[in-house]
Amino acid sequence: MNIKSLVVAACLVAAPFAHAQNMQTIKLPPAGQLEAAQVDENAVARRKLEIENQKLREENAALKQRLENFTSLGGSEVHAYCPSETTSRNTAGAEANCAAGGYTCEPVTGLCRESCDTSAACATTFKCVSQRCVPETSLISEDGE
Repeated sequence: MNIKSLVVAACLVAAPFAHAQNMQTIKLPPAGQLEAAQVDENAVARRKLEIENQKLREENAALKQRLENFTSLGGSEVHAYCPSETTSRNTAGAEANCAAGGYTCEPVTGLCRESCDTSAACATTFKCVSQRCVPETSLISEDGE
């Protein structure tokens, strides 16, 4: 064997030992520090939940205000509607019996009609005469029947 071969063989044998000396050992932090890291993660998660909770509270307050607008008498979002042919009601809960005046509820506005063009705008037992709903009984007595 020549010297070159011996040097190469020696390098091959010594290489793993030299490499092992250059490797750094990984040291785990003491147990207390690991627990502290876990606590920090919990604190971050808790803070995220607090922020989300605050957003939900604000959204809830806005929805409550909107509901108040829907249901308050004179509120900006109070709307009238006709739950039946002769009843007018609004989203605040107020209700009117249109038939008491002889009329029906107007479905477009949700309010009781105040005049008529045909008897279809009048409650049952009322007829349209001169753009007013009048009881049929008054028509019979006027005709003498």
